[in-house]
Amino acid sequence: MFQEIMAAGEDGIARQFVNRVGMTGLLAGMLFLVGCGGGTDGPPMYEVSGTVNYDGEPLETGRVTFRRTDGDGKAFSGEIKTGKYSLETEEGSYAVSIIASRIIPGKFDTANGTPEPVGEMYIPTKYNDQTELTAEVSSSSEKTINFDLTSTKKRRVACLRPSVGMRA
Repeated sequence: MFQEIMAAGEDGIARQFVNRVGMTGLLAGMLFLVGCGGGTDGPPMYEVSGTVNYDGEPLETGRVTFRRTDGDGKAFSGEIKTGKYSLETEEGSYAVSIIASRIIPGKFDTANGTPEPVGEMYIPTKYNDQTELTAEVSSSSEKTINFDLTSTKKRRVACLRPSVGMRA
């Protein structure tokens, strides 16, 4: 082959190079198209979206995860931004977990020699590690699933009552 190219002269070298590169590119493109198919294999996917509120306010940032409760335990996850999420998932029954973290104002870790802000996971475990949240996804089900979370803190209400002997 080297002798053929040398015998063809400079014009022949360029022409053969272009022909070989063009043929290689064409074959690579065909293999790519055949190998990548249309993605029609596998179960159908459904887009699920909704809102996540925490104590009546949209959850600023976080993550929602749908983990199958039947079958293989697959998980599908999406980011929460300004109280909204969206993800693609298969049909099935799911345990839903929601996590979020925030910086603790005024608290720093100096273990590395420089003060680093300390964060906390503040969503109660009943919504993540020990979740009580569930969802059903099917071709006929509603694809908007909203979550209203509440903190476990009891809010104290101060109430002043006059004591015996005091006048109101």
